Amino acid sequence: MLEANPKDTLRLLCGVEVDEAVVIVDGPTEINRKRSMHMDKVFAALATDGIVDIHHIEVQVQRTADFQVRMVGYWVGLADKYDESKHRIHQTVIWPDGGGYPGSFQRDCLSLDYRVVNVPEDLDPEEVLRTPLAPLALWSTRRPPDVVERVADRIAAQTDPEQRLVQTEMSLLAAEDIARQIVTALRSRGMRFNLAETEVGREIAEENLNLGREEGLVRSMTLFLQSRFGEFAGLEDLARKLVADDHAANVARIMSGASLNELRKS
Repeated sequence: MLEANPKDTLRLLCGVEVDEAVVIVDGPTEINRKRSMHMDKVFAALATDGIVDIHHIEVQVQRTADFQVRMVGYWVGLADKYDESKHRIHQTVIWPDGGGYPGSFQRDCLSLDYRVVNVPEDLDPEEVLRTPLAPLALWSTRRPPDVVERVADRIAAQTDPEQRLVQTEMSLLAAEDIARQIVTALRSRGMRFNLAETEVGREIAEENLNLGREEGLVRSMTLFLQSRFGEFAGLEDLARKLVADDHAANVARIMSGASLNELRKS
């Protein structure tokens, strides 16, 4: 989603207004040092005055003890590669669930400052909803009451099938109740996508199956049923029944086209 919309990404997430004349290209994301380090996204913005702004964007869900040191490592790798006076390096960390580190790290004589975006608190949902990054508004603590409908409208209007799938999967990673609403809203717009065909659908099923968490299994089964049949009476009860019987086998049956009556009678 970031790659397909670089100028919206830089404006909304990095706080940078990019002139129309600026050319933005993808930069390398791998640093080869003692061990390979992969950055999530790098943009190189080439201005008409010859200045090249290097924007490194990292997406981090949980705090880890080594995260800020890794940010230093990323900066060193970028500084090593982009070592001319025309190069300016900027780093931004996106925390989808909030609760991230502050954008400042000091140790001994070293100091590194970077931009931090805690999605739930920092992003203006109204502004986000006017852009192709609209699914990010689903995480906002200030999301408007019609956020699901507006995100669904944005996805339904997307003409690029790959980007439509990316935006759908992004939306399905939101909180459980919102993910269900997104499924219903997209179906009402004629998008009869099969959740089982999306990456997030497969990951939910595989992760929950491996961990054996009953509630997680019920959630994934409910979403599979909802994506195939829409809302119906007894949805969660049927999901629990299918999980208790044989979760993996019943997911396979849904993917193979079993009818609702067949699933109820099993």
